[in-house]
Amino acid sequence: MVPDAEFSISYDRALVSVKVTKSGDSQTVYEEYLYPDDSDIITLSDIDLLIEPYAEKWLVFDLEVKVIEQLVSKNSDGAETVTASNMETMGCTVVSCKANILNITAYDWCNTRFLTLIQGTRQTAIGWREFLCFIGSDTAYCMAMYDDGTSQRHDVTVMASGDYQMIDVSPAEFTAAGKVLVSYAIYAGQRSQNYEVLPGMGEEVAPALIFWNSFGVQELAYCTGEHQMVSSFDRKQARIGRKKRAYNIEEKETFKADTGILSYPMANWWREVFRSKEVKVLPYQNGGVILEEGIPVVISSEKAELSNEADYMPRYTFEYEYADRNHNVWDSRREGRIFDNTFDYTFN
Repeated sequence: MVPDAEFSISYDRALVSVKVTKSGDSQTVYEEYLYPDDSDIITLSDIDLLIEPYAEKWLVFDLEVKVIEQLVSKNSDGAETVTASNMETMGCTVVSCKANILNITAYDWCNTRFLTLIQGTRQTAIGWREFLCFIGSDTAYCMAMYDDGTSQRHDVTVMASGDYQMIDVSPAEFTAAGKVLVSYAIYAGQRSQNYEVLPGMGEEVAPALIFWNSFGVQELAYCTGEHQMVSSFDRKQARIGRKKRAYNIEEKETFKADTGILSYPMANWWREVFRSKEVKVLPYQNGGVILEEGIPVVISSEKAELSNEADYMPRYTFEYEYADRNHNVWDSRREGRIFDNTFDYTFN
């Protein structure tokens, strides 16, 4: 959240402008003459609403608020003349974040945390892809723990760099011959993120989702529960000539997904998927997801309830459908199977 800009003036009015800048590309998003109240105070509120589209587009950019005080006189015919002026500017760097984060400043977050809202240990499995993003130039590394009680340090692959670094923290990157990876931790400067490797999950789940989180960077989520598909057809029919014809058939594929049993930190984090404006289902090939070929989907409903009962086991169910109008999707990689490679081969 960008705080309100409050300033006092001693002249008649102020020309106030708000400008955003990214890599030399500047755009003025607000410019208006404002007049002070009885206490000579002008307050510019809800700046974050003005710059939200740019935050979603740029993620990190510079913000400048310029105030030009003006002393104005009028001649006999009412024409205005500016007789004196004074200019002040306020500026900051904005990092996109749609979460209301308490008890930590934006500066401390960027220097001590990754760009994710996971609180606690993240659960993963061998074969799943995992990303982490952070702002800064620190070198990331992994400390992996194995079933024999030993640990080993690994380098981490940087997938993208710029305003932020995206690193590959998939568990398969940190396995060791003759050992079972139990857990690992990722470090980058003062940042750390722990992972628990779930046994027996297999490489393929349904569905595997990639989405844009509250910071505007990508994360992945995996459902380990039941996956269903419900087809419906809306037909428009009419008598054309002597025959009744279906002149328009609209097909709708609705998928029902189940996250499976989650830990409380994972259940709290999973709501990021439901609040995301852009979600894609990832296809599988050769035992792994294909990041470049995600299919845009829209989550239409979800049951996102949590309870503090002692025997409660968190899990979510939700429905989604293809974002494209044409739901007749055919993928050659699923030959003989209805769902994806997680489904059994009954139909093969």
